[in-house]
Amino acid sequence: MKGFRFGSTQGAFYILPGHGGWEATYGNETLGEFSSPQQAADEVARGLTCPHLSEVDTSTLEIPEKLSDWEIVHV
Repeated sequence: MKGFRFGSTQGAFYILPGHGGWEATYGNETLGEFSSPQQAADEVARGLTCPHLSEVDTSTLEIPEKLSDWEIVHV
């Protein structure tokens, strides 16, 4: 299986296959569950609050919406 990784200035974000869909994660925290990896990339890029980032909004981290700009990882 493949997943996706984006390394930001605050650490790596992942979009990985989950239970019946895709999960966006940061560290050991799940940021949300999505129907597709593109939907996950869109939501993370537009802004999610990460508890590990002391309430920093992900939209301030220049995370790309285009999934093709994320690195492919094999899981």
